[in-house]
Amino acid sequence: MKKLYSLGFALVAFLAVTSSCKNEEDNVFGKSATERINEEIKHTKDVLTSAKNGWCLEFFGKSALGGYNVLLKFGEDNKVTASSELEENVEESATSHYVVTQSKGVLLSFDTYNKVFHKFSAPVPDNDGMLGEVEYRVMRVTPDSIFLAGKKHEVEVVMVRMDEKTSWKDYLTQVHKVADDMITEWYEYVAGKETQRAKSLNHTITLVEKTQDGNHKDVLMPYIVKPDGIHFYKPYTVNGKVLTGFKYPENSEGEYAEFKDKSVTLKQFVLPLNEQFTEGEWYIDPSKCGGLPQKFASLLPRSKADLGGESLQFIGVTRDSKNNKFAICFRSGKYGGFMYMNYEYVGKDGIKLTYANDGDGNGKWYFKNTFYMFMPYIFAGTIEQVGDKPMPKLLTKEWVITADNVKKPTVLTFTEKNNTKNVVVLSAKAVEFPFGR
Repeated sequence: MKKLYSLGFALVAFLAVTSSCKNEEDNVFGKSATERINEEIKHTKDVLTSAKNGWCLEFFGKSALGGYNVLLKFGEDNKVTASSELEENVEESATSHYVVTQSKGVLLSFDTYNKVFHKFSAPVPDNDGMLGEVEYRVMRVTPDSIFLAGKKHEVEVVMVRMDEKTSWKDYLTQVHKVADDMITEWYEYVAGKETQRAKSLNHTITLVEKTQDGNHKDVLMPYIVKPDGIHFYKPYTVNGKVLTGFKYPENSEGEYAEFKDKSVTLKQFVLPLNEQFTEGEWYIDPSKCGGLPQKFASLLPRSKADLGGESLQFIGVTRDSKNNKFAICFRSGKYGGFMYMNYEYVGKDGIKLTYANDGDGNGKWYFKNTFYMFMPYIFAGTIEQVGDKPMPKLLTKEWVITADNVKKPTVLTFTEKNNTKNVVVLSAKAVEFPFGR
C-alpha cells in the first residue's frame, strides 16, 4: 500500500511539473501554435501582395538546366499572374489561382494550372523535367525577398521584389538581350596565369578543377541571366577562385569580368565548325537531307511495325555522358541509345566519319535487330552493286561543314566532299518525331 501511495504521489508530481512547463511555454510565446501559424500565413500573403510590380522568382530546378526568370504578381483575390523569359513574346502572361496555407509551416501553393508557370514543373517521360514545383515551403520572408524550398525536391529558390520603375516587358527584353550577347557555347576562362576552355550549355558553365590528388573534376555551375549579367546559383570555388557570376556589358569585345574579382574574365571563344559538331548536341532533320543520307534516313520508320508501334522521337549526335564517346543518339518510344562514331578533323570545317561498330546496350540492340541499323549509314554509308543487287556498305566519308552563323550556329549543313548531292542537315533545336507519331 505504501508503494502504491508513493507511485501515485510521484505521478501527480510529474503531471504537475509538466503542466507547469506547458504553462510557462504558453506564457513565453503568448499565443497558441495555431495563432502563430495563422499570423505567419497572413504576414506572408501581406508581403506577397504588397509588391505593386510583383516578384522575380529566380527559378532553379535540375542543376544541368540552369536558372530562369519567372515574374509573378500576387493579388489579394488569390489570383497570380505569371510571365517568364522562356516565352518568346515578352508580353505573354497567364493568370491562375494560388493559396498560402499551412503544411508543417507556411506553404505557397500554385493550385490551378498556369501555362507559363507550369512549364517549369511539368514532368517529361522517364524523369521529373526541370524539377519545378507547384508547392513551395516559405523558409524566410523579408520586405524585399522571400526564400522558398520546393516541397517535393527541396531545391531552394528566392523571389526578389521587382523594381516598380521597370516594366515586365522591359525587364524580360533586357534579359533576352543579355542572353543573346553573352551566351555562347564556349568561352576562354582566364584567372591570373590559368587559362582553360569553359563549356556552356543550358544556362550552365562547366570548368575543370584540379584536385589535391592531382586529378581533375568538372565543376558544373548553373546560372541565371539578369539585366546586369549572368549570376551563378551559389558561389563556386574553382582552383582557389570564388566565382559568383560575370558582369554585362563586356570589358572589351566578348570579354566579361567576374562580379567581385575583375582579374577573372570570361571571353567568348569560337570553336572550329568541326569541333562545334563533335562537342555539341545536334539533331538530324531527315526532311532537309539529300542524296544517300535521305535514302538511308527514309528506311528508319520501317522499324515501327516491328517495334509494336514505337515511334522515333529524334535522331541526333552528341557524346555519351557515361564514357564521352561521340555517337549518333536516338530515342525510340521509351528507350534511348547510342551508336558510336569515329571521327578525324580535316582543317577547321572538314571531318571524316566512320561507324565504330559499337554502341551502348540499346544502341547495339537496335542496330542488330531493326532498321535503325541505317542510322550510321547517314554519315558513313554507300550503296555498292554486288552482282545484280545494290547492297549498303559502311565506310569512311569526308564531309565539308557550313553553318548559318559560325559564332552561334543553329543549323549545320554537311556536304560530302566527293559527292555534293549527299547532304545532311542538323539543327541545334530538337527535331521531334521526324517521321510523325
